[in-house]
Formats: sequence, C-alpha cells, structure tokens
Amino acid sequence: MNDENKVRGILLKMREETINEIKDFQVVIGFSGFGNVGYLSLSHFIEKLDLVTISMWGGSSWYYKNNLESIITVYKHEISKTIFVLSRLPIHVSSISIRFWDQLVMDILNWNAMKYIVIGGLRELKRDVVSKQWAEYALNDTWKKKFKEVHTFGDKLAMIGPLSSFLMKGTIMNIPVMGLLVYCNDEEDPEASLMAVNELNDICKLKLKKTDELFKFDYSFIPGGEISELYEDEELKDNDDEEIPGYDLSDLT
Repeated sequence: MNDENKVRGILLKMREETINEIKDFQVVIGFSGFGNVGYLSLSHFIEKLDLVTISMWGGSSWYYKNNLESIITVYKHEISKTIFVLSRLPIHVSSISIRFWDQLVMDILNWNAMKYIVIGGLRELKRDVVSKQWAEYALNDTWKKKFKEVHTFGDKLAMIGPLSSFLMKGTIMNIPVMGLLVYCNDEEDPEASLMAVNELNDICKLKLKKTDELFKFDYSFIPGGEISELYEDEELKDNDDEEIPGYDLSDLT
C-alpha cells in the first residue's frame, strides 16, 4: 500500500495524505460541557461556513448541506485553514469514560497540526468577584513558548474530559493546546456560546460578520442509540472496569 493510502487513527480514521495536507491548520474542538458552549458555538460555524467532511466516527450517518456526517464529525475549512471537530449530538463530556476521550484525543493530536483550541464553559461562581473577565485561557507550555502568551486560568480549578486530555497529552507530545473557557450561568447558555463564536471568529480569522444570533443544529432526526456503543471497539475494552455511564440518545430528541 502506498503511503498516501495508509489510514491512521483508532476512532477518527484519516488518510496519511490528508494528515500531511493539514499540518499547517489550526484544529478547533467543541463538545457538550457546562453551558453547552463548545457544542453550541461550533454548531454555529457548521451552519455558517462552507465546509468539507474529512473524517467521521459513529454508528449512523446522514447528509447535511451536502456533507456526509456522523455522531462525531471532522470538517475542513480551506480558506482559514481550520479543522472543526465536534459531536453532532449534545453528549455531555462527564458521561463518557476517560478511556474514550484519551483515545479520541490521541487520534486528533497525531495529526500534528499547527495548534489546537478546545472550547468549553466555566461556572460563573468560579469567577473572582472583582473580575470583569468574560473567559479564561488555559494554555500548555508549548503554546506559551510558541505564541508568547500566558494563561489566565487560575490555580485549583479542575478541568475534565477532552480539555484535560488535550492539555496533558499535548504537553507530553510538545504540541500547542489552548482551552478557551467562557463563564456561564446556566446548563445551556446561548449568550456565552455567542461570545465564544465571536472570539473564535477573530482568533481563527474566519471572516464571518460579527453576529448577535446563534444558529443551531436540529439533531432530532438522528436515530437514538446507547452511549455504551462508544466502547464496543475491542481495543478500548477492559473487563475489569465498572459499568460505563451513559444514557439513551433518543432521550435528547
């Protein structure tokens, strides 16, 4: 098999040729956490930008705006040299085993792209009472050295799920990772998500007009399934593990 036809990745599989083509791209990742910020903000970009699907994972697929999609979909925006990775369903990060996140994160970091930005929410009660900061930035040392920026995320504030995995594994692999965490008041905060949209628009040079309207994705047509299906891959199983938490995706429709 020629190198250009080789496929890499356990969960998010991608051709070697495609990986080589995106070395100078920025990768933006968003899942459903507090405030649903990552999910909502990236879903907005999927609605507004002209994108091409380059990788997928999941037990079902569908066409949307002439793109083939699945439960987790990877898109390329050629003009801004940006890759978007997100779940098309609001599956909360705390519902998924760290084993799944670790493997997904390794698949994505092994693209060895220029930089990685993870979007999430931060509880409003964590903000200093005198601070006017609307978001915090969690950077690993590689990001700080390469882009000469400092983190604002304070001491003794815990991070979970893909954000934590990206920061830790990015540090080990010497890959720049930044977490953009917007302060939120609710379990789903569209206003905070819109702030993340406008910030990302500037950071990633996406050149969309600044907006005060958040465009959402109607996922009600997607067939339901058990989140435990995320662990059917034999390479991720461990018979000694406790039962993996999850819920029926049909409950979300």
